[in-house]
This record gives sequence, structure tokens and C-alpha cells, in this order.
Amino acid sequence: MTMTIASLAKKGYKGCSVRRLLNEPELRKQINEDPAVRGNVHSKGIVMDKIAVSGKVLLIGPTGEAKTLFARTILKHLTNAINERKYHIAGCPFNEDAGYLIHIAENYAKDPAASAEVLKNLCPFCKQNIAESIKKVTNQDINLDRSNDILALETEQVIKALNAVKADKTVVNVAQIDPRNDPEGLYMLLAGVENLEQLFGGKTSTTFSPMAHKVGVLSQGFVVVNEIQRLPLNFLEALMGFLEDPSGIKYSIQGRPVFVDGAMIFTSNAPLSVFGEEAQPIINRIPEVLWPARTKLERIKIVEDMFKEHLTLCLNDMTANPALVSLLEKTKQFGKKGVSKLAIQFIGLMADLSIPNALKSGETEAYARKKVTRDMFFKSLIEIHDPEKTPHVDLRTLYSLIGETVLRKDEFYKQNSVAMLTLDDAKRIVELFDIPRNLINDAMQEVKTMLRRTIKTDEELTTVQSISEDIDKMKALTDEELSKIIIAYEGLEKQPKKIQEAVISQLKPSYEQLLLVDHI
Repeated sequence: MTMTIASLAKKGYKGCSVRRLLNEPELRKQINEDPAVRGNVHSKGIVMDKIAVSGKVLLIGPTGEAKTLFARTILKHLTNAINERKYHIAGCPFNEDAGYLIHIAENYAKDPAASAEVLKNLCPFCKQNIAESIKKVTNQDINLDRSNDILALETEQVIKALNAVKADKTVVNVAQIDPRNDPEGLYMLLAGVENLEQLFGGKTSTTFSPMAHKVGVLSQGFVVVNEIQRLPLNFLEALMGFLEDPSGIKYSIQGRPVFVDGAMIFTSNAPLSVFGEEAQPIINRIPEVLWPARTKLERIKIVEDMFKEHLTLCLNDMTANPALVSLLEKTKQFGKKGVSKLAIQFIGLMADLSIPNALKSGETEAYARKKVTRDMFFKSLIEIHDPEKTPHVDLRTLYSLIGETVLRKDEFYKQNSVAMLTLDDAKRIVELFDIPRNLINDAMQEVKTMLRRTIKTDEELTTVQSISEDIDKMKALTDEELSKIIIAYEGLEKQPKKIQEAVISQLKPSYEQLLLVDHI
């Protein structure tokens, strides 16, 4: 059944916009809780607010902290919602909302002049469709750019013609452009194709037509541009026309603006100073959000997820297809294979210690309390790219490190044997990645502290005497007491006794190394 403006109005359709969607608590909750990007809830909220207001945002933060992944995640949720709810005026490459015509039809009789002004500001393709609909009703050719032509028609006839305009279900996709490896994508973004016939796959023999114009991926409205600091200045200048309006993304076509209801998300791992003076007027048109590194606990959870993914890949002999990995993680168990909680904490804490405090989310959210300034954030951003400083162990490095740790555990490939990846296994692989010894030692100390805090049951204040007593207790731990600690800390309570015993025998040296010592 062909949809028209009248049939949409009967269904109660009023319009669908990015601003409206990002104000819905349910959608915001879905975006915040998407497991693809954990944590940074404060920054996520700011990003959604910026997109809702202006349709564009620039994420600045350390490399490997899921800026691009979050950009794709938020646009995935947005485009899913738009594809489910939105209708646009048929034949419009910019997906102008059919709700425009519903509002005009409802209000035309009250204010014909203001309604005619709205029609003038629609894109040329929509105006042509509306003009054809008016001609079918009135047998008159009119030019919607001349308000007097419209106002000369009878009100009832205009409303009837508007209600008869056809509408289509909107389907939009997300484009991702990376200046490092996708120069053609940049040209598509800024130039596109000359004729709509080419855009939609049809053949054309004309070199010019009244409908010919440049329609790039921006006409869809949802674009991620990676590493904006790598864009040549001429491309940045070409973007200025799209970004200059503070209320959204704007095309200029046949001398008139066409507003695109979408979202452009730019990312950068460098401070704005790298753009130079010439680029500042363009960068200033894009609202910025400082995207910090995740917190300590969030990073440990991310490391745990990475271990699960690599275990899934290794135990099922498969390629890294994200959708299939997700399915198998939900439906298949790891059998008698696993990773010690100590190994997960060690790698997560080591990565956390490699990041300057000014770049961590708990600190950057405290601007109101002046704990971290914008200047401190940018200085730290430069610092982590300095090879002479302590290396920044980002999430990409962690993924490779964890993959190799799982790959080199030969016991994982023996059928029906209990195999646990231990703290010593993780430490051995970490040392191959040229990570400074002091960072490894500090991470070990943090793991030791977390373990001791967890098993400490009393609520007393920590004093020299209480520490001394704790050391005495731990030095006097029996094998049975140590086994109970391992079972509780690793969450093995529900496992059969045989598996518990096998796991304890593999993990016992790690726990002894952390607990049975003469110092904290």
C-alpha cells in the first residue's frame, strides 16, 4: 500500500528527528548500557546532548579508548530507531521528514503565508513533488519559490494536494570515513555523484539536467570521520559549508540551504593545537567533548571480555566475526578452560597505571571542582604519545597481548583437561611486550592489595598493628584455608570438587606468591 501524507496523519505520525530521539530516556539508556563501549557514562551523556542540539560533535581523547567505536555505537542505535519510525517525502535524497507536510496541512488554513514560507524552504526534489501534486488537483503549474503563486490558490485545494503527496519509509546507513586509508571516501563525502540517476544505480545519457547536483554520503546524515587532525586543510575548508550552522548539518543546493537531520561525529587523539591557525575557524564550528580513558574497574571488565572473546575464538577454531563470537559466548560454555581472576586484574591494572591521571574519567568529570583543567588534559594527551615516557598500554595493545597469552597456553588445546590461565602466564607474556619493569611491579602490587582487601573481613581502621597482625595471619595460612580463599575469590563454589581441586593446584603458586610474604 502506497503511503501518503493523509494516511500517515491518520496513523498519528507527527515526525521523527535526531533531537527527539536523543531526548528519550529509553534510547539514552540503551546507548549507555551497550556492552560494546563500557563506562564513560558522563561523557556519553554530553556527546548525546551535543548531537541533539547541533547534529555534530568532536571527540578528543587518548588513542585506543573506543572513540570511533562509541561513535559507531551511538549512530547504530540512532539509525535503527530512525529506520523503525521515520517516513520522508517520497523521492527526497535528503530524507526530508514527511512530518513537515503534516504540520503544514494542519496549519495552512490558520496561516497560509507562514505555511508557504516553509514550502519554499524544502529541498528542490520535495518542491517538485509537491508542485506535481498541486497540478493534479488544480491543473495549474506553480512555482513554490514564489509565495504569491501558492497563496492565489484555494486553501482547500492546497491542503488536498499536500495530503496526496506520497511518502516513503526511511532507511539510512552509517558511513565511516578514515583519512588514513580511505581517501576515496573523503571525495564521496564532499563531492558525491553528479546525477541522482547514478546515485540510485540507473543509467543516464545526460551530462546535465535540472536535477543534477552533488549528493554525497552527507545526504544520509550519519557519518563518522576518524582522526580529523589528519584531514588536509582543503578538505577541512570544504567541510565548513556543511558545519557552519550551529543548529545542524546544512547542504547548499540551488542557492538554498537544505538541512539534513543526522549526526556527524569526528574523532581526534591530538589536542586542537595541532590543527594550526588556518583550521581553527572550522574546528571551532564543531562542539568538542573530552573523551577520557575508562576507570580502573571498567578496564578490568574490558580485559575480562577480551579474554572471553579470545577463548571463544581458540576453542571453536573460527575467524573473528563479531556477531558469531557474540552468539557463541552466549550459547557455549568454556568447559574446563578458564582465566584466573588475578591474571585479568593484573593486565587491567597494568594498563590503567600506564595512563596519566588527567586522562582518566573519574578526574575529567570533576571540572567543576577544578581537579583537572582542559589544559592538563591536552598536556597529558601529548605526553602519552612521547616514546621516551612510560608507554601507554591502550586497548588495541591489550587485545594483542591477551590474544597471545591465550594462544600460548598449550593446555587449552588438550581435550577434557582442566586448564586455567594463571597470573604467571599473563606476567610472562607481558614481559615480551617491552613494558617497563616498574609498571609490571606496580601492577603486581595493586593486585596484591586488591586481593588482601577482599579477604580482609574485619571493619577495623588500618593501622601499623593491624597490618602486622594481617601479615602474621597470612603467613600462618594452612593449605585448607588457602584453598577456601581461592575457591571464593575465583567464584568456583558451584564447580564439582574434582574441578575445584584441579584449579586450586594450578592457581595455588600465584596466591602463595601474593599472600605468604613478610610485607604488604
